[in-house]
Amino acid sequence: MSPIARSLLSMAIAWCVALGATGCTPPPAPPPSSPSSASTPARPFTVLAAQKATTTDPAAVRNDSDAMVTLDLFQRLMLVQPSTQLLKPDLAKECLFTGAQVYECTLPKDVLFSSGRPLTSSDVEFSIKRALRLAPAKMSLLGALRSIETPDPTTVRFRLKYPDNQFGYGLAVPAASIVDEAAYGADEIRPVDQPAVGSGPYQLESWDDKGLTITKFAQYKGPLGTDMPRIRIAWADSPTAEQALIDGQTEIVWRTLSPAAVDRLQNRAWTGHQQNDPAGYFRWGLPRAVLQRLVWLPRGPYRSDATLRAAVSLALQEDRTASSILPTMIEGHADSFALGGNPKMPALVSGIALTMRFTDSSPAMADLANRVRDRLEEQLGISVKLVSEAEQADLELRDSAPLVNTALGWLQDYLKNPLPGSAGKLADLEERVRSSSRDEVRLPALIEIQKQAAVDATVVPIAETEGVLFLRDRVNLVGEAFGPGWQLALWGARWRN
Repeated sequence: MSPIARSLLSMAIAWCVALGATGCTPPPAPPPSSPSSASTPARPFTVLAAQKATTTDPAAVRNDSDAMVTLDLFQRLMLVQPSTQLLKPDLAKECLFTGAQVYECTLPKDVLFSSGRPLTSSDVEFSIKRALRLAPAKMSLLGALRSIETPDPTTVRFRLKYPDNQFGYGLAVPAASIVDEAAYGADEIRPVDQPAVGSGPYQLESWDDKGLTITKFAQYKGPLGTDMPRIRIAWADSPTAEQALIDGQTEIVWRTLSPAAVDRLQNRAWTGHQQNDPAGYFRWGLPRAVLQRLVWLPRGPYRSDATLRAAVSLALQEDRTASSILPTMIEGHADSFALGGNPKMPALVSGIALTMRFTDSSPAMADLANRVRDRLEEQLGISVKLVSEAEQADLELRDSAPLVNTALGWLQDYLKNPLPGSAGKLADLEERVRSSSRDEVRLPALIEIQKQAAVDATVVPIAETEGVLFLRDRVNLVGEAFGPGWQLALWGARWRN
């Protein structure tokens, strides 16, 4: 059994135990027989999130809410089941290596964009090249790409610089979504006040300051269907989302909730079960798929100071529970950062003042940012100023999803911004991982990357935590309802039978 499968199984068992000895059964209160039945609420199916989406353009995805919107409005050539890392066709009928350095995808003939225009291989070539120009960091798993050929409207041929076992995964990331080349500029981001034009299971109906509304795209052709004719994604803080869940005014709450709110909701659900008075909601079991990490931003003036980077890592060692920038559940994980103890802090020059940004819409990250700041100031005698996620900074506290839930997907935070002295070594190690299917080649290279990450300390792990996702009892998520890096996608939302 894979580490991920074991993690999911252990969480399911824990939830069953929490529900008592009577067994683990689906929550009661069956849903309406159809969205049009008299008992269906007038409001649309509602998803609450604190992190606001900023764009509908795949090349401009910056956060997990952006990724959620992109995953729903667009298709990619491939998709990844994050729990199994299984790679499957999405838009493509099939994608195969026809040679050691040739990856070829075949498209169906009857796919339409929401504009009504047919989707062809020319749109695929345009979209991939556009994303590589506008969002190279988000497309780093396509680093082996040499050229793209489109010999006919349904064939896309990728020629590679070297054999690459990660290339298909690179075609599944949100930034690799296929856009209509007749609607999108080749070198500019499409504003949110212009319609998103994709071929995904949903299309954009409206966007406003409070959220966005998506509707089922009737001409969608692909493996990811949906039963929901209309979904409202709205922005909410933790208290609002908590009360909406209790009052039955939302179907899904994604991230958003503070640790205290999560505890209150779970305690309320437990008490309700004990008293035979169901709370009406439940927490969806997610693995420890969130890695909290501190990242030195490449343009900061202090990033080149090796002593300071090492000092920051040491200052967090006492509280650190994650031992690598590669999560424990991923094959190839190796302990590389020390945990606990009482490390000796190096002497630093006086007057160091750092700025640290974080996802300020997330209460959990706000709490963590304050703890990290306090620890750095106490241990190192430096000044750390907290700023919002949109501001310039030296450091960034992250809990965002990886490009894809694979070893190299997780390691891109580190690999795509190497220190000059490590760049050559890391490029060689990454190519070794990509170009071989043999564990005796891949795993030592992955371990060496993690060891070098601990030396460089440009990305410092803090903790692995579970994702926070609550659903109403009448809601289910079927199939793989998540993007390649455990981003929430809404194509799997269903009324519970």
